[in-house]
Amino acid sequence: MQNKDPATSGFDRRTPRNKTRANCCTWLTVMMFSAVLCLFTFDASADDPPEFKSEIFKTGTLVYSDDFDGGINRERWGAPTKDKQIRNRNLVVAAKFQSKEEAIKVLKRDHHLGLEPVVHLNRIPEQFVCHMRYKFEKKKLSAGRPSFQIGHHMIILNYLKGGGHQIKLPNGPTYTVPASKMKLNEWVDLIIEYKKGTIRISINGCSKTYEHEKVTIVNKNDKNGPRFSLKGGDDCQIVFDSVHLWECSK
Repeated sequence: MQNKDPATSGFDRRTPRNKTRANCCTWLTVMMFSAVLCLFTFDASADDPPEFKSEIFKTGTLVYSDDFDGGINRERWGAPTKDKQIRNRNLVVAAKFQSKEEAIKVLKRDHHLGLEPVVHLNRIPEQFVCHMRYKFEKKKLSAGRPSFQIGHHMIILNYLKGGGHQIKLPNGPTYTVPASKMKLNEWVDLIIEYKKGTIRISINGCSKTYEHEKVTIVNKNDKNGPRFSLKGGDDCQIVFDSVHLWECSK
């Protein structure tokens, strides 16, 4: 009988299994590395600043960017309250009170009762580009509501009955743009480019530039301005998905 070297014989029997295990380990290592690389790439992309584009300005400095995946930015929105909360990566603003009686009892006054959602985006630069995705959730239009004020009580952006939007300059002309098809309860992709005397507004890809002496966001009586003010009216809530704001100089 031929003698076999036990070590050599054992090695020969284990070789295919060892190769299989080695191949499996290599495959698992590659897969884990790929997963980590994809995760890193995704995170890096998520942190990338939004791209600056403008028809009015050549450059801009990003001063505020928010996708509402963290806490409320107090500098821009004020302190969080029960009527202003982040839910499911959206900033949601509701009325402070549901009835006049409740509001009067708590506030000890009969005016500014908080029966509609009101929110302000503060510290708007003198010249800027703003990208915002938002919507007003409301059953129907009411008198003057909803209202998006570009500058507190200054340039008014409203809905048109049947779809579209309207721009009202302070003590100036009004422009109607039905082509934007802006409607309640639907997301609005808004881009505002502004410098005194000129404003360009793009809604859902429908863009128009307005040049007029009444184009201004400065309200001399507003000690907290310039700012955006949004008011929803009765039975409404305001929902923000993202805001990106650039300060521009030229």
